[in-house]
Order: sequence, then C-alpha cells, then structure tokens
Amino acid sequence: MMGMGFTAPIYFLFSAFLLFVILMYFFRKQYEKKAIPSVLLWQEWMNEFEAQAWWKKLQHHLLLYLQLLALLFLIFTLTQPFFKKEGIEGDHLIFIVDSSASMTAKEGEKSRLELAKAKMVQIIDKVDNQEMTLIVAKESPEILTERSLSKKEVLQHVEKLEASYASPNVIDSINMAKSLLGDESGNIQLLSDNFSKETSLELHQNTAFYAHNIGTTHENLAVETFGVAKREDAVVGVVTVKNEGNDSKEFTLSIFNVQEEIVKQVSEKVEGNKVKTIYLEDLPPATMYRVEVSGDKQYLLDNEQYAFLGQQQDPTVYVHKDIHPFARKAVEIASTNVIHLSSDPSEGNKLDGVHLIKGLSKSDWPSGPKLVFLSGEDGGKEVDLSGEITANRTNPLMQSVAMEKVYVEKTFSSEEFSSLDVVASRGETPLILSGTYKGDPIIIVTFELGSSDWPLHPGFPLFMFHSIQELTQNRGMLGYFYPGQTMDYFPASDVRKTEILDQDDKIVFSSKTFEQPIELPLTPGLYTLRETKDELEESKTLYIMLEDGEKSIQTEESFTISAIPAIDQDEESTSSKDISYLFLILALVVLLVEWEVYRRGISN
Repeated sequence: MMGMGFTAPIYFLFSAFLLFVILMYFFRKQYEKKAIPSVLLWQEWMNEFEAQAWWKKLQHHLLLYLQLLALLFLIFTLTQPFFKKEGIEGDHLIFIVDSSASMTAKEGEKSRLELAKAKMVQIIDKVDNQEMTLIVAKESPEILTERSLSKKEVLQHVEKLEASYASPNVIDSINMAKSLLGDESGNIQLLSDNFSKETSLELHQNTAFYAHNIGTTHENLAVETFGVAKREDAVVGVVTVKNEGNDSKEFTLSIFNVQEEIVKQVSEKVEGNKVKTIYLEDLPPATMYRVEVSGDKQYLLDNEQYAFLGQQQDPTVYVHKDIHPFARKAVEIASTNVIHLSSDPSEGNKLDGVHLIKGLSKSDWPSGPKLVFLSGEDGGKEVDLSGEITANRTNPLMQSVAMEKVYVEKTFSSEEFSSLDVVASRGETPLILSGTYKGDPIIIVTFELGSSDWPLHPGFPLFMFHSIQELTQNRGMLGYFYPGQTMDYFPASDVRKTEILDQDDKIVFSSKTFEQPIELPLTPGLYTLRETKDELEESKTLYIMLEDGEKSIQTEESFTISAIPAIDQDEESTSSKDISYLFLILALVVLLVEWEVYRRGISN
C-alpha cells in the first residue's frame, strides 16, 4: 500500500510566510491605468468590473498567486516529502544464506533451505533499482554475485543454491557484508535457522539487519557419538542418542557390518531433551560398522553414523640384526612394542608386523611392511654422489626432517626400485624411497648409516617415527572427514588416476593430476577412493561425517535491527521514495512562469 509522508514536517511552520506575503500585497499601493473616453462612462465601467465573475477578478492578482504557489512548493521541499510503498529499505541489499546441514531439515513438505530460497525470491520481487549481493555463509564466505542490478541474475544464483552441509560461518559473512556496505544505506538479509538475537553485531547507523530464522519444529533424534573398540577377543561399542524434543521417544537402534547385515538391534527409550548412552557387547568382528536410529523423519542426516575398527595398540616392530644402534634406539622411541632379533628367522613371513632390515637378500625379505637400509651385502650397486641434497617437503616422512644438512658419502641402487617415489635425493641419486614393493608398503634408505652423520641429527628419530606411522597406517581406511574438507593426497608414482565414488558407485570426483589437495564431497556418507595403477586398482574407504553443531535443528526467533527507529518486523517490506526534488522542480517552473507574466505586464 502506498502513502505519502514527510521526513521533516516541522518546516511546515514556514507556511506563516504565506500570510506575510499576502499581507504585504494588501498593504502595497496598486494602480491600474484605464483609458476612459468620458467621465460620464466611469460609473458604467465600475459597475461592469464589479459584475465580472470571481475567477476573472483573480486574473488581476496572478503574480500574487504564482508567488504563493512557488513559496508553497519550496516549503514542501524543505519538509522532504516521500512516498511509502512496498519495497526494501536501503540502496544496497546483501543476502547471506546459511546452507548448512540443518537447513535440509523438513518443515512440512519443504526443507528449510527451500523455504529460505522462496523468501529470497519474495524479497527480490520488491527490489526497486537497488544493488544486490549474495553471500553463502560457508567456512570461508563465498560471494556468488556482487552489486548486481539484475533481478534475473540474482534469481538464477538463488535457484542454483544447494546445501553445503558444513557448519556456517555467519559472523565472518556478516563482517564481509559490513565491509561491502561501508557507510552507505544498506540492508542485510540473513536467512538461517538458529542465529541468536543476543549476538553482538555493531552495525552502522545506516545499515538495517533482518534475521530470518527459518523453521519452528524441534522434534529430532540424533546419533551424537558412535565408537567401537577391540577388548581381548571381543568387539564392544558405545552409542549416544540425543532427543531434542520435549516428549520422550522410543526408538530402535540397529548395527550393520560392512555387508550391510544387521549384527545387533536394540530398542530403547530416551526422555525429552536428554541424551541416552547405549553400550554394545560382543559385536561380530568387522572392519567397519554403521549405526542407525529409527523413529525420526524430519532430519535424517544425523540418524546414522559409521565407525572404523582401527589399530588398537602399537604394531610389533621386528628389528633384524645388523641394524645401526642409533636406529634401534630411535625405533624404541617410536613404538612401544619392539622385538630385537639376534638372527634372521627362517619363518620371518609368520611374524606379523613391521620389519627393519639390513643385509638381507631380496629373496629373503619377509612379507609385510618394511623399512630397509641398503648395503653392499644385499646386492646393491655402489654409487658415488655429487650435487646438493634435496627433499620432497610434501611427503609425510620429511616433516621436520632437515635432510639438506645431512652428509652422505655413498649410496646403493637397484633397478627394481625405480617405480618407487623419491623422498630425498642428492643430485640425481635417490637417498630415500617409498611406495609399494610386491604388494607391501616399503621405505628404503639407500645409504649406510655408518657412512653418514644422519643419526646425529635431531631429525633422524622423527624420520623413524614417521616411517613406523606410514608403514602401519590402515591402508584400507582413509578415516573421517567433514563436508567440503580438503585432503592432502600423495599417491604412489604408478597411480594414473584417482576417483571418489559414492555408495551407489557414482563417480563424484576424478583426477589424473595430483598437484593439489583433493576437495572431498559435500554430502555426508561413506565414499570409496579408487586408485587406478599400471597393473591393478586399489580402493580405500573414507567417511564424510556431520559436524557436531549440525546434529541439532533447534531454531531461534526472527528479529530486526533497522536503520529506521521503531520499525517493526512486519514493516520490512516497506520502502521510502524521496520526492522532494519534484517540488523543487515545480517551484522553479512556477518562478519561470511568474517572470514571464511580470515581463509581459511591464511591456504592456
């Protein structure tokens, strides 16, 4: 609904000047020349003048009326009149959208994000020649469009908005919006579900802020934590389930193995606004488990969670004979489960663990992960060194290890290791290699420690620690990640292509170059990283899990902080259009007309 108002109505007091002008006009002497042929006709002329219509009499005072009208228009200009109509206050509108996982919760038939998009469309429809900016409140706020005057462009970006599932960074997004606005008249429209009114914002006096907290329903069951562990010969687990509703709820908890078979199922009850802890005993052995809670349909993402059964204790490290004393000491620091072998066992393949080897021929190497120190005794070819020592700083083995300061006299080489990755080298000669050899992870040091000062460097124990960690990591499991997180990826040299597949075997990521970290999927769930090598394919599992803050769908009330005092939330769809310039133009036009009337009067 449109209406007219005045920003400074006090200037209507200047209307008193209208009376002053009229009084001045009455008190001034006025003469009008008339040619009368005879004195006898004077009375006849006066009678004719008095019999004229009132509007014709007014013509004799046209200058007065024009002056009064011009003055009236100037007074209206001072009062700063405006039209109030449906629209949005401010010259620059900035939309901030929360695309986190909780925005996918259902409110009736639609998600909160869909309702937020509909709200934005409704607001954009009321925009009248105002600049628009759209920001997505991700961990690092993302600007989709900036200072656009095109409704069509902004609506296209709104239509394409999808959930990012990660926790929103609303504060940084608001600070970015404040920087974009500066001191201009602006309007920030935040569309979220739980932004608190108690948050300190410190907005500029020209900035209006509207927090549209979408959603009203709080009924939700969430799997807060899930973990499994191996105790002696059995697997045990613990699950915590949170009830965000006010009423108690009964639910069924199901545990699945890798084959998606139910291995355990329990029925429980959790009170309103409480957390229930369920202990699981005697779970069948598996590398991975999935827990699922039933009885909740509004928000499904927090109804399940995965847990990997990882390494429960330090692996056994077998230190073979002839290993340098400093290496023995360093590995004892790196692992608590070290066995020193006085002779090479004939049944080394039955020793499950990491092997530190020196002086054994390749045919006698035990199976399993190995850290090998080459020497002339195992058939290696001696190589003289030249050039500077360089190291691959992106490799985990070189973290805090200053190889550039190490002195190395000679190395041993073998063509069999040409497919391994070079971790450190001197000139063109490799010093440290890593990768997979005959199906087992391996790290090879190509020089003898006795002919180097490396054991005396502080980085040597760190290298031994990193080596044990690298060789014993669970190669079938990549671990837990959050939506949109990046993963540092260092594939073996024979990897030609890497793909990430979802649970439906749909490829969601593919790359043949590995210079940049991998951007992981946004949607929570279980994924498979598949490496295509020259002769085979290897697969590893990773789990994209919800952040703890996204396991709640609690909402806050919407609120407004307006640049116009005492504005209500319902008034947000009203904007003011200043029309004082129109009255100023009219005043100038009237003055021009008055001048023309005066000019013609004196010319006659």
